[in-house]
Amino acid sequence: MTIIVQENQALPIFKNRNFLLLFISSLFSAPGYYVYLIGAEWLMLTLSENRFYFGMLFFAASVPRLLLLALGGIVADRFNKRTILFFSDLLRALLIGSLLLFLYFDAVTAWHLIILAALFGIADAFSYPVTNSLTPLLLEEDQLQRGNSLIQMTIQISPILGPALGGTLIAVLGFMGVFTVGCIMLLIASITVLFIQLSKTEEAENEKNSAWEDLKEGFIYARQSQLIMSIVFIAFFINFFFAGPFSIGMPIIVKDVFAGNSISLAVIQTSMGAGAMLGAIFLSIKNIKKPGMILLYSIMSVGCLYFLNGMSHYLWLSAGFVLLMAFLLQLVNIPVFTILQKTTDKRMLGRMMSLLVTVSTGLIPVSYIATSLLIAIGVSVQQIMMTSGIFIVIIALFSLKNKRLRTLGSSS
Repeated sequence: MTIIVQENQALPIFKNRNFLLLFISSLFSAPGYYVYLIGAEWLMLTLSENRFYFGMLFFAASVPRLLLLALGGIVADRFNKRTILFFSDLLRALLIGSLLLFLYFDAVTAWHLIILAALFGIADAFSYPVTNSLTPLLLEEDQLQRGNSLIQMTIQISPILGPALGGTLIAVLGFMGVFTVGCIMLLIASITVLFIQLSKTEEAENEKNSAWEDLKEGFIYARQSQLIMSIVFIAFFINFFFAGPFSIGMPIIVKDVFAGNSISLAVIQTSMGAGAMLGAIFLSIKNIKKPGMILLYSIMSVGCLYFLNGMSHYLWLSAGFVLLMAFLLQLVNIPVFTILQKTTDKRMLGRMMSLLVTVSTGLIPVSYIATSLLIAIGVSVQQIMMTSGIFIVIIALFSLKNKRLRTLGSSS
């Protein structure tokens, strides 16, 4: 895999061969992952009535991703990004291929799925930072906003396309069919990346500092910023009350409360993606004057909808609640990242984004295991969800006292 030297030209974005290849790769990689995910979730629910194992599926994926995300960002800055992305997608395709073998010999167990989830988490930790850091190497500065939006669009489409395709494939072709399609999509993504051509100067931009010095400098910078610390604090606890009960709880509710099937689960997950997409479109055409207050009221509304979702006994009502929650969460996430991009020292931007994701998601593995344990001792998933909704509202009310959050972005 030799790197071909290519002069940087200000081509129209879709005539830029390298960016087009990255975009096509993302179109297969992100939905392919969601096709696998819905297959793995439904297979786990089918294999075992013990819902603790289902919770462990998420816990196993989140822990290595969390622990290795910072390392993934450093690796992305110091090595060939194209090669890292290729091996990440290839590894995930091979992991699904191994699952197909277990299925073929009728030997798959819950622990096979948990181990595969952990290996997926390792691959994710390296692919996430690479995709975001590769785009600036392929586009001119004035093309970055549109280019990033297009890459993000593939990520937002994935929770819509992936579950819809995966749920349909399970119903029509079974688990062998859904995992075969997921494997092929990730193989196509990995092969497409190989055709991206980077100049040697673009790949030879390693920092003089050691990786440890870079990481330490990032933590010091974050501690000195009241804005970053306020955002991390609220994200830290909201993710705890939202991630575990929702990710683990909704598939269980679909199967045990709604008496649904894989397509029913796809309806819920597609609603999540559709809400996120609508939120992104809304923010692309609407300029919010007081993003800080909108952020806090959106979090409060998410908590109320979460509580109501826990009370629901109807699939389509829950799908509506989920769509609205996803829409409101975009009113939280997108303004936060936009304001941080504007106010953070450009030299520190990559590390701050990586740090924000790492720290704010720090309690998610704990959320998964806590939710799993509560379910294991007999607590209803709906009770867990309603209680979590109350805590999210309390966090939002408490955060209203934080002037830094209330005035977030007001001067921008």
